[in-house]
Amino acid sequence: MRDQDKVLIVDDEQAIVELMGLYLKSDYDIIPAYSGQEALDKVKSEKPDLILLDVMMPDMNGYEVCRVLKTSVETQFLPVVMVTALSGKDDRIKGIEVGADEFLGKPVNRLELVTRVKSLLRIKHLQDKILAERNEAMNYLDVAGFIIFVLDMDIKINLVNSKGNNILDYGEFELIGHDFLKTMLPEALRADISEKFNKALIGESELPEFMEHPVLAKNGREITVRWYNVVLKDKEGNATGILCSGEDLSKFQ
Repeated sequence: MRDQDKVLIVDDEQAIVELMGLYLKSDYDIIPAYSGQEALDKVKSEKPDLILLDVMMPDMNGYEVCRVLKTSVETQFLPVVMVTALSGKDDRIKGIEVGADEFLGKPVNRLELVTRVKSLLRIKHLQDKILAERNEAMNYLDVAGFIIFVLDMDIKINLVNSKGNNILDYGEFELIGHDFLKTMLPEALRADISEKFNKALIGESELPEFMEHPVLAKNGREITVRWYNVVLKDKEGNATGILCSGEDLSKFQ
């Protein structure tokens, strides 16, 4: 039997925190917070599964808190429900822009609150399962000894396996979002490989069977790698990025 999900309730008015906690405490572990900064601290220490976040708070408003959470690799998939007395279209758009997953109006309706929380947590559990399966697959690749990068359509790094991070001396999330060409390749190679990648992504040509070239570790050291690159495609056959799997050849030199 799994532990109860944790719901972080954030509002500078204690009565509102207690009321929403009362609505949810029979099914969830409730974590209270009364300011934006306290909310961020509780996210780190308590690892909640969902956040009910007030918009209007004096020190750091809910939009700012949500922006911090949704721009962090570690918390970008954490569901955030904005709870607000504001009802204007612009306020909702602002919430969407910072990554809010749902909205609830004040005063909070008990049935609506319970339904939204249950629905978002169901989605989160599915995401967690998918991520766990992906991580298990990546662990197999680590054991096999390959460096793995997943690049998006802009050649930005979406994923690196632990083998790649270890060989290149980077932290777990340090490379995510960086331009692969500018960050990982010596300058003399960038134009040629950029052309190969971009032509493959638009279907103009195929990627070579393999490519041998150096990549840069964090300290600037060059590591020679044999790369086997494949264009990733969705169910309709449209390119979505590139999977780069590489074998570290420096260990044989």
